[in-house]
Amino acid sequence: MEKREIEKRIKEIEEEILRTQKNKATEHHLGKLKAKLARLREELKESKRRKGGKGFSVKKSGDATVGIVGFPSVGKSTLLNTLTNAESKVGSYDFTTTEVVPGMMEHRGIKIQVLDFPGIISGASAGKGRGKEIISAVRVMDLILILLDVRNANSQFEIIKKELYDAGVRCNKRKPDVQVVKRGEGGIRVFKTPDVKLSERTIRGIASEYYVNADIIVRSDITEDELIDVFLGNRVYLPAVVAINKIDETNGIDVDRVIERIERDGWDVVAISAKYRIGIDRLKDLLLSKLELIRVYTKPDNKEPDFSRPLVIKKGQRVEDVCRKLHRDFVEKFKYAQVWGKSVKYPGQKVGLDHVLEDGDVISIFIRR
Repeated sequence: MEKREIEKRIKEIEEEILRTQKNKATEHHLGKLKAKLARLREELKESKRRKGGKGFSVKKSGDATVGIVGFPSVGKSTLLNTLTNAESKVGSYDFTTTEVVPGMMEHRGIKIQVLDFPGIISGASAGKGRGKEIISAVRVMDLILILLDVRNANSQFEIIKKELYDAGVRCNKRKPDVQVVKRGEGGIRVFKTPDVKLSERTIRGIASEYYVNADIIVRSDITEDELIDVFLGNRVYLPAVVAINKIDETNGIDVDRVIERIERDGWDVVAISAKYRIGIDRLKDLLLSKLELIRVYTKPDNKEPDFSRPLVIKKGQRVEDVCRKLHRDFVEKFKYAQVWGKSVKYPGQKVGLDHVLEDGDVISIFIRR
């Protein structure tokens, strides 16, 4: 299908969706329309992507990578310099940063790579202002830090949130628990848990836009749009936080009210002044908390723990994950581990590979020789 024809069909479907009243009787029809619309939009993006230029090349380092996303001149470069001592050019005019500038933030023994992206603008997901290149790089971050100017915070937030969503980035959302098993014949079969409100007919109708023969297993209560996201298969689910900058330039703006409006959407928000370092430690703590990173310290047998170099792992990870990080043979030769810290009942408790570790734990691993 040619680009013009795709655009025409998209417009027709959008108009039909607007005309259709949403209720139980129209759920199936609307679901199919949304699935068609999403598929056509992806086709349109793909046709534009083939003509696009080269994206940003970002080499990840540290224990995690955070990308600063915001409009031009909201203070991204100043914040990067404040967080990391990087040399990102600072100016009071738009588009000071034209490439991705990296820096390394060290906080509580954890190293976080922070990237300053060029300013994002309305229409970025469609390619305006190098938007496609920026969002393509943002998709591989471990966390997104949305930086807003206190004087335009709410409007900037709504635009950036929409641009990320339109580019397939799902902020602060978990990937729906849906499994697709392709088969050679038999059409589409639907299996769902009792808590799933979408009807089997609606699920089957949406699935038919993407598959001919498949088992669709839905284990979480999801919307039509979330189901379509799963079938498209190119969505990323990333944690994100908001920092409202320039609180030293409020000019009578009620900062608490600005924060409250964003928090109502379920976002974590910190008010800062990158220029005067106000709220920076709170922001650093929030980044670590949202990344869900914890520190574990290794202790060789009959020696003191090495508190100078923590092993950084994700919250909820086990002794087995630590073994894999230390040496590829440790899991196969594992005998037991001893742990000191919050995750055990008493100091030096013997544990197995399945033991879940907590921040600040000390671990000794014993292997078969």
